[in-house]
Amino acid sequence: MKMLVFTFCALTAAAMTAPTVASDDETTKPAAGASAEAERPPAVPATPAAVDEILYARRFTLKTGYTFEWAKNGPLVTEGTILVLKVNPALVYPRQELEPVLYVGNQTAERVNLGHKSGHVIAIVPGKLDLKKSPIWFGTPELPERVDANMVKSERTLAEKGKITPFEKAKIDTATARGNEAMKAADRDELRRRLAALVKQYSPVEAQLIKTLEAIPIPQAEAQPEEN
Repeated sequence: MKMLVFTFCALTAAAMTAPTVASDDETTKPAAGASAEAERPPAVPATPAAVDEILYARRFTLKTGYTFEWAKNGPLVTEGTILVLKVNPALVYPRQELEPVLYVGNQTAERVNLGHKSGHVIAIVPGKLDLKKSPIWFGTPELPERVDANMVKSERTLAEKGKITPFEKAKIDTATARGNEAMKAADRDELRRRLAALVKQYSPVEAQLIKTLEAIPIPQAEAQPEEN
C-alpha cells in the first residue's frame, strides 16, 4: 500500500471530500545525467521529533462542519486552530512509505501542504486547543487515519520521555498575534480557499497547491470579499 500524504495538492475543486495521494509542485524527475543518489529521499529522522518553531496560530469556526479524516474515528470539525510550523524538511519529505505523523497535544493534525522545500508546514488542529499545554511533535511513522486514541496516548508518552514540551508562552503569544482574531468561515471549502494566502506566504514554492486552493468554487451565497 502506498503511503498517503493527505494534502490538498491533488484535490480538485469538484471533489474535495477525501484524502488523496499528494504530489509536489516541482518535477521530481532528475535532470539529464543526474545520479540515482540525487533521487533518493533523505533518511527518516528518529522520532519523536519536536518541530523547530511555531510561527503562526489562528482560531477558526465553521458554520457547517466536516469529518476529520486524519485520525481513526475523527471528530466533526466545527472549530479548530490553524498553525504554521517550522520543521525539519526531512520529516515531511514525500515518500512511498509510512511517514512521521504530526501530533499536537492529544490529537493528530492535518497537514495542508508538503513543506519539504520551504521547511514550513501549515496544519489544522480540530477542536479547542490550549497551546500552552500542548507539545507539538512528529511521532512514529504511520498512516494518520489509523491513529486512534490509544496510539495518541502512547505517542505522547514517548514525546514526554523525549523531553518534548509545549512552546514557551512568549513564542505562543507571538504566533497568536500574527494570527490575529479568529477566522469565521462557512464550511471546509471556504476554509481551504483562505488557507491559500498562508501557503503563498510561508511556502510559495508550492504554486500548484496555491492555485488549487484559490480555484475552489465560491457558492453564490458566499460571493463576497473574504478576509485573510
